Amino acid sequence: MSVGVRQLALLGEFKPFGLIAEALDGKPADNFTDKFDYFLFDPQLVRERDEAGETDASASAFSARSDHELFIRGNRIIWTTGARVFKRLTLPSTVIKVCWCRLGDMDEAQLCVLQMDSLTIYNTSGEVVSIPLPRTITSIWSLPFGLLFQQAAEVYSPAHIPFSSSSPPLLGARDIPRHRREIGHSPQHNFGFLSACDNFFNGDTSLMCSHLILKDPLEELQLTYIEERGKLNTMKEFDERTIWTSDQIPLMASYNKGKMQHSVWVAEAVNPNLEVANVSITNAVPADVLPKQFSFRRIWQGKGAQAAACKVFLATDNDATPVICFLHQEQKKLLAVRLQSVEINNEILFDIKPDMSWSIPAVAAEPVIVTRPRVKVGLLPYSDIFVLTPENGLLLYSGKQCLCRYVLPSCLSKTRVSHNLDFPETSFASHDLKIVGLVDAVEGRINVIVNNGQMFRCAFRRSPSSLLSDDCITAMAEGLSSDFYGHFLGLLWKDGDSAYLSDADSSVNSEWDSFSSIIMKMCKSSSGVSQDFSNSVSPSSWEFLINSKFHKNYKLNSFTGISSGISLDVLGFSTRSNSDDAQSLQKPIYSELLMECLDSLHAVYESLKLDILRKRDLELLAVLLCNISNFLDWEKAFLWCLL
Repeated sequence: MSVGVRQLALLGEFKPFGLIAEALDGKPADNFTDKFDYFLFDPQLVRERDEAGETDASASAFSARSDHELFIRGNRIIWTTGARVFKRLTLPSTVIKVCWCRLGDMDEAQLCVLQMDSLTIYNTSGEVVSIPLPRTITSIWSLPFGLLFQQAAEVYSPAHIPFSSSSPPLLGARDIPRHRREIGHSPQHNFGFLSACDNFFNGDTSLMCSHLILKDPLEELQLTYIEERGKLNTMKEFDERTIWTSDQIPLMASYNKGKMQHSVWVAEAVNPNLEVANVSITNAVPADVLPKQFSFRRIWQGKGAQAAACKVFLATDNDATPVICFLHQEQKKLLAVRLQSVEINNEILFDIKPDMSWSIPAVAAEPVIVTRPRVKVGLLPYSDIFVLTPENGLLLYSGKQCLCRYVLPSCLSKTRVSHNLDFPETSFASHDLKIVGLVDAVEGRINVIVNNGQMFRCAFRRSPSSLLSDDCITAMAEGLSSDFYGHFLGLLWKDGDSAYLSDADSSVNSEWDSFSSIIMKMCKSSSGVSQDFSNSVSPSSWEFLINSKFHKNYKLNSFTGISSGISLDVLGFSTRSNSDDAQSLQKPIYSELLMECLDSLHAVYESLKLDILRKRDLELLAVLLCNISNFLDWEKAFLWCLL
């Protein structure tokens, strides 16, 4: 099947707004440096998990749909919301790294700023926590349960410890008053923690740890472990340079230059009653008040890369399985490794599906949310992959399935973008613009770098998308078999008169019209249904609902509590009877596909019947369902389902 061609919506030429803010400030600071960095993020990132109905300035800033930006130069950080400066931060020393992290049970994200000898933590209301760092920390990374520190490999002899015994220990140093917690703050508990730290700073190098975790700004830094033969050994993987972590699921990726090896690790909470090698902390603190400890388990390793992957991110395969993507620029390849998860005792365990990786040609790649906005796969959003090929082409992938090719607008004229920015006459004169890079993807927006050095902010959708179309596509993704859904997705994005989102400025009505026309094309393709099948007994509305996959999943979830993300096949249940399997061999592919579509779309219809604000959507969907049932000769029976 040939792929379609789409045009990106051009939002304007991109320039970090921090540069504009600096220019408006006038005279540069005394410690001005030419080097700067920035990153864009979705305002949802800094919303509280259960935020609702806030009216203060912070809430209004976070509600803006424009991208937020953190601009870093020297010891200054400028936080902008769209084209407005929201906060300015000045630190005592040069900023090494910045990241957002939700520490512990806090609902809001904290801005963590690493400097040479300290970590500064800001919350959105302006409170500040500063933590001295006597050891050399090379980087910080966000995890779902806290902040991960990577230490440099340093070995001190007892005679060359760079601070006295009266100095605050590494794992307990703070410069703010500490609230006493219910756990671990009696004199005995404090002594237990400090004695373990004292062993470290009195020359016990067996306690040197390559990675530390901070769960709360007011708690101690914790060592991390590797479980080996029933013992928790301190993690000393100094050669494993962290290159990526996820703040949604507890995964870390690292690269070992000596072994030319990439690894994926999963961080897990471990039983504090396990024997901890070389650590006497369990002898000093009762097991019932021990803080939760974390160990890293290697679940995948890939050898042969001479350099670390220049980009690592999470995306979604075409069967809704999460994948970790590694961009190897020197090999011009994007490698995707499939994840698998199992829920046991309300905890989700992650692993890698063996021999299930795949790769596609790419010199740049970014995760984007295009085909299924507002949909989550477990804790993760449904993410597509936007790829720049070695031939400078832009391709949109849903997993390993290529959906369409994107191009820049054919006429980058001043009139097209004059409402965004004032461009010089020569900005868009060249017809030989060649795309050389992709960066800064946020939701359905991305920066495209061209060969003349310009960077353009582009979008896949500019208008409000059709909620009804998205609901139907989501239901079909859940209800259709993976092969059928992949085929339907290919039709949906294929080039043609009814191409879905062929214009990024498409309206809500045009999106629904495109979706409906694809379904009707499948109906016309199914006109060759055998007479025996067409004259088969039409099910009653009750039988239709009872036999639907929606009902089977609902029944299974209600009685067993099993997540709907787990397929019936995995659990040992067959989603089809033997007679269905035998009959499916005789049915045209579009007939079976339409039956599954009818099943899924009817579930959407039943849901819309309960929403009095979406009567128009209900009417549109009812018309489509009747048209499908008419092609399947189920019209009379299906009319009962629509009552």
